[in-house]
Formats: sequence, C-alpha cells, structure tokens
Amino acid sequence: MTETPFDRVHHLVVVPVAVDGVGPSRFVLDTGIGLTLLSKSLCDAIGCEATGASFTGKRMSGQEVTVPLVDAPPLSLAGVEPRDDVVGVLDTSGFSAELANIDGFLSLAFFAETAFTVDYAHSHVIVESPATLDERVRSGTVVPVRIEREGPSVDAFLRLDIPSGRTIEVEIDMGSDSLILSESLAPEVGVDLADPDVRGVEGTDETGHRYTRYFTELSGVVRVTDAPAVAQPHPEVMFQRIIYNGLVGDAFLRRFTVTYDVSRERVIFCDAPRAV
Repeated sequence: MTETPFDRVHHLVVVPVAVDGVGPSRFVLDTGIGLTLLSKSLCDAIGCEATGASFTGKRMSGQEVTVPLVDAPPLSLAGVEPRDDVVGVLDTSGFSAELANIDGFLSLAFFAETAFTVDYAHSHVIVESPATLDERVRSGTVVPVRIEREGPSVDAFLRLDIPSGRTIEVEIDMGSDSLILSESLAPEVGVDLADPDVRGVEGTDETGHRYTRYFTELSGVVRVTDAPAVAQPHPEVMFQRIIYNGLVGDAFLRRFTVTYDVSRERVIFCDAPRAV
C-alpha cells in the first residue's frame, strides 16, 4: 500500500504525477473524464509523439469533443506506471485561473489494472496491495459497477435509487461537484423547475453549447441500489438536459472512503453511515 497526499481545487482532487521521470506535475484525478489527458503546454514541453489518431468523446450534454492522441510518456503516481498506452492532448489555455497550472487529468484508464482508494477524510490517494484490498473488502461495502470501455477511455456506472422509487444508472464522476440528474426526472422526484425557489443558471460550455442548469435541494434520500446504507439524504442536486440519467459527484463520494477496483468491476465504500 502506498499513500499520496492530494490537494483540492474547489471540489477537484489534484495529485502529484511524475511525467517522464520528472515532476511532480499536477493532475486532476477524475473518474468521469474517460480518457487520460495531458495539457498541450505539457506535451509541447516534453515533446509528445503524436500517433496520428484522435479520440472523440461526449460531454454529459451530448456535445462531441475530439482530441489528438499521443503515445503516453511514462506517467507515475505512487508506483503505478501504465505501459503501452495512449493519452489525449487538451488545450487548457482557456481554463479558469484556478486550473491554469493543471498539467493533465488522470482517468480510470490509468488504474485499469490497479485498485486505488480515495481517502477524503485524510486527503490521501492510496494504491492498494492485495492484502490491503482484501481488508477493504472485509470492512467495507462492495458495490458492483458497470465498466464502459471505448478505445483508451474507461468509465464506471452504478445503480442508484432516487426518491421516486425508480432505480437509475449513474456515472461515478469525481469531476462533478453535486448530484446531477437529467431534467426529465424532475417531475417524478417532486421538483418543478419553474418554481421561483429553484435557481436557474444559463451559460455556455467549452464547446460553445448553450445550457440551462437548475439547482435545488432534493427531498428524500438517494441510495446505492446494491448497498442501501450507502446513501445521501436531501442532496443538493443540479438538473440539466443530459445524455445520462445522472452522475454522482464529489458531494456524495466524499462522505465515504471509496476504493475503485476496475479490473474486478467493483467499488468499495468504507465507513458508510447507517441507512437514513
């Protein structure tokens, strides 16, 4: 087991990564990004070798984003060093000032063969050994997840019960802050998006896509279907027109110590409170 401290930029978890034996560089650990990404400025500095291929992914709003692929330089976090991989290159020059010094994003693809834990209480990312992973299984709550692979991209989805009683599939997304639900679900969970108490925000995302987002507190409890004790009462929720039923983000995940075991298609929640 190897522990690495992380910093926060707002709700984002930022970890130190050695790139080509040099570092540390600052990467956002993001289970919802799909593809591991390097900033264009970092790639220019180290001379990344382009593959000539590209990857096209979709944002939750459905907008397509295409990035060029490069042969991944040696990346290392706490002894994890994936080999024979490709990563995407993202121009981050338009990011906010808080993210101006971010060198990349680590996705679940980086940990495809290695179980790791995000210990929010102690601000550590932990690379698990077989023995410590077994202990996580014994002491925590194991939840099966659906792993979606598309080329070099890896995402994880779990089943979530919402207050209406419906079970939906949601993406596990450390890159999001609050619980996000499709606006089509608002009526059945008792939310009128036209209510003056529901805050509406209009804006434009990085792709130029116009959006409207609605923010409110959800009445009731959301629970992981396969582990009802893993729950959040009265969560802050954002509604938007998206291609998924929903995403669970930092506000839900940080209530627990969360272990991701991609190769076995499971997530382990430790220190879960009693069901509400």
